[in-house]
Amino acid sequence: MKILVYGMGKSGCAAARVALEEGHRVVASDRLTADELNLDLAPILERGVVFYGGCESANLLDGVELMVLSPGIPSTAALVEAALKNGIPVVGEMEWAFRHTEGSVVAVTGSNGKSTTTTMIGEIAANCLPDVRVGGNLGTPFSDLVEGSTAETLFVLEVSSFQLERIDEFRAKVAVLLNITPDHQNRYDTIDAYAAAKGAIFNNQQSSDFAVYSSLDERCLSFGANSGGVKLPFSVTGEEEEGAFIRDGRAIFRKNGEEEVLFALSSLQVPGMHNVENAMAAALAARCAGVPQGGVEGPLSRFMGLPNRLEKIGDIRGAAVYNDSKATNTDAVLKALSSFEKNVILLLGGRDKGADWKLLKEEVSRRCKAVIAFGEARQSVEDVFLGVAPVLGATSLREATIRAVDAAVEGDTILLSPACASFDEFSNFEERGDRFRSWVREAGQ
Repeated sequence: MKILVYGMGKSGCAAARVALEEGHRVVASDRLTADELNLDLAPILERGVVFYGGCESANLLDGVELMVLSPGIPSTAALVEAALKNGIPVVGEMEWAFRHTEGSVVAVTGSNGKSTTTTMIGEIAANCLPDVRVGGNLGTPFSDLVEGSTAETLFVLEVSSFQLERIDEFRAKVAVLLNITPDHQNRYDTIDAYAAAKGAIFNNQQSSDFAVYSSLDERCLSFGANSGGVKLPFSVTGEEEEGAFIRDGRAIFRKNGEEEVLFALSSLQVPGMHNVENAMAAALAARCAGVPQGGVEGPLSRFMGLPNRLEKIGDIRGAAVYNDSKATNTDAVLKALSSFEKNVILLLGGRDKGADWKLLKEEVSRRCKAVIAFGEARQSVEDVFLGVAPVLGATSLREATIRAVDAAVEGDTILLSPACASFDEFSNFEERGDRFRSWVREAGQ
């Protein structure tokens, strides 16, 4: 076939490589030029891919029989709509990779906690299963994991709403839906549209598959209940007839009337009740994926957390400093704040994704000593939190870091949990977290 790969980030390049291996003719397009993409396209260009950078003309569709869409490109893009109008099938990179796999898939989605839960599952599974491959929205694109897969391969994938928008045959043996809270309002018109994309993770499940989901989240509960697989909810507040729950400081798995202990809460190294939920979901998913009874607690007890996710990076003059750069929505910030009692100096700001800042007012009032507003969202933050807590302004994250360190005393907590995208100053949340770490180190010298 002649295939158009639209969007040439990491996922697009990976999809193109799979297409080349299959012997297809590949044309690639992106809104950005090769220089602007900051990627080395030479390896695929040398193999015959024709790349049109900075070009989205409908003429690119001439002779094309399939479009593979990168997750960063919305389905409302003009070139996608033109393809559909002309009868050209459009599939996402996740779907494209799935069509070239052997083995089974554990897929994890949710507004928050995806990366942590995916990594937990991967570490639990790798401890006892022969071929475990971790990636998706986390690190390595799915398309880069498929080569050489066999019936014994277990793919553990973080899956975003963007990646789930254009799936068709994609099927998860174990599908995990952690939570659904407002996010990406700059891409979705309504919370229902965003939720529907998340809920698609249960599409195509059969009776031999497993649906793992939070019973405390009404949307998760609704989507999970409609799965064709075995339904295994989890909860930290009450017991489940089937699924996971907390009793006497231990996570319990009940299925078919029998119970087993998954792990003791005291064995977890990562803070916060949200990480208890992540661990419960990971433990359920791992057991469903073939990890034997008793194989969960050890790997979980060794898991120290991921960078940029409520990561403790040090102490300055007796004040603890946490990097939660990955917290790009208000629900993630609420979860971070719930891990601390009081005296939090909270750094909020960056590029606003349409956050409802008012959702934070009660917890900020209860737990924060001060709020430092920075970046493009500075004025929005100041407007909402003036009178709720002392608010300091900063034009950049560096200035915000300096102001936070200056304001901190022994017993305080400095928390970068910005509730915003990083793109006003940085290329991604990882770079934002890296720079924050370095500025904290400088301030502590």
